[in-house]
Amino acid sequence: MFKQFITKLPGADLYMVGSFLTFFIFFLLVGVYLWLADKKHIDQMSRMPLGDSSPPDDIDYQS
Repeated sequence: MFKQFITKLPGADLYMVGSFLTFFIFFLLVGVYLWLADKKHIDQMSRMPLGDSSPPDDIDYQS
């Protein structure tokens, strides 16, 4: 089904190459960001949900 659609689409190779490059560059940039990110900040953010041992006082659980 997709093969028939792609063969009839003019310039389909450009769409495929463009989408591949877009996703590849996006994931490459995310990887570089994570590689260069401050490890202390990442560790602090990973512990954030577990750091609070008591629920907030302003939440009414009865209603």
